[in-house]
Amino acid sequence: MEIKEARPYVVESLKYALNPSSIAVVGASRYPTKVGNKVVYELQKWGYKGKIFPVNPRADEVLGLKAYHTLREIKEPVDLVFVAVPAHIVSSIIHDAVAIKAKMLVIATSAFKEIGRAELQNDITEYCREQKLPLIGPNLVGMGSPYTHFNCGFIPYLPVEGPIAMISQSGANLLAALGTSQEEHFGMSFFVGLGNKADVDFSEFIEYAESDPHTKCLSIYIEGLDSPEAFVKSCKKVTKPIVVIKVGRSKIGHKAAFAHTASENPMDDEYYDQIIKEAGAIRATTWQEFLDVSLALGYQPALKGDNVVMITNGGGAGLLSCDHFERLGLPLKELKDISPLLAQKIRAYMPMFGSPLNPVDISGTASVIQYKGAFQQALRDPHVDGVLGAICPTAVTDVHGVTLAAVEVAEKTKDLHKPFVMICQGGEECSEAIKLLRSHGIPAYKTAEQAVNAMVALRKAAR
Repeated sequence: MEIKEARPYVVESLKYALNPSSIAVVGASRYPTKVGNKVVYELQKWGYKGKIFPVNPRADEVLGLKAYHTLREIKEPVDLVFVAVPAHIVSSIIHDAVAIKAKMLVIATSAFKEIGRAELQNDITEYCREQKLPLIGPNLVGMGSPYTHFNCGFIPYLPVEGPIAMISQSGANLLAALGTSQEEHFGMSFFVGLGNKADVDFSEFIEYAESDPHTKCLSIYIEGLDSPEAFVKSCKKVTKPIVVIKVGRSKIGHKAAFAHTASENPMDDEYYDQIIKEAGAIRATTWQEFLDVSLALGYQPALKGDNVVMITNGGGAGLLSCDHFERLGLPLKELKDISPLLAQKIRAYMPMFGSPLNPVDISGTASVIQYKGAFQQALRDPHVDGVLGAICPTAVTDVHGVTLAAVEVAEKTKDLHKPFVMICQGGEECSEAIKLLRSHGIPAYKTAEQAVNAMVALRKAAR
């Protein structure tokens, strides 16, 4: 349901959604195949430190915890009520949540507006708003944060710690991002599935993220934007970069978005381009670009000028990068046009057959010392705004050694506030290098195009 701006009482209450001191799980089943059982299990498994109150009218114990037959039986304070029961009994649960003065309500249950039951969804939303009980959902997968060991929902794992807050209407894509976090070190501060987004809106989580100390970048997956005015207002309030992917551009995708999360969209995609532009956010068009750009904006400072220097041991990676930079409107310049002395300084770190143009090809025989020297000279040059490094593993390339050198240089030059991005094209050794670089705050990618997308997004963020 539409709001004109983020509501302060909702923004203030969102801390109970992501860092509650107590949770009541309504529908906490004794059977491991049920959602309610998994919610309690995952809270325990990942080390949640607060109190858990399973609610099940036919059980006295669930997973070793005392179970309550109703919410009203719980005599201790409850911050968060998580509901995983059939849709037709959700309304009575909400009245109980109000009666015990719960701070936050999350409804995982489906079968509301997305299957044509808009009246039921609107009725519970209006009641929650009257009672000032913020409602997240319905029809969602859950939420959590690795910093508080909080995994609330039917979610198999937490992400690794990092700077990216992900707010998503899609549970499946959120789970995909969590898996990417585990496999490729995509660090996240918190994540939340909004599902049908009946009450709590994107705008309110955007404003909450502004005050979250772990969040450096907001990544938002949108199927429908019920409150565009509130979205724009909140985006303009925050100082942290925002990356948006808006799906449902196609005719069939437009219908699928409604069936998935009851999202109603104008068919004109230019409408969303304009809203996202007005909000000052960066729009990604593919899921991979969404993740790549989010990673860069979360880990690196903005690119304050157009002078990017590329250091590579492979000409092919350099040429792919050159072409993609130009496609995206940020063409590379020759070193002589960036800084008159830089080419001469970098020549000390390459063989005589290397190329000191830009990309700077320090050749396939490049050693760790040569990489380190070239990185340092480029980053420390006052005319250089950012550096893109590339590793192409030849038989003599010490991939791990170059990775450690990149980490060392990045640490020593971090006070210069220049973005440093890496490409690692290769096999297992490069996959390990990417994870190591990311764990030290350096965005690293498998392809030239991904890295260039990231660097261009950093320039957009500065603008």
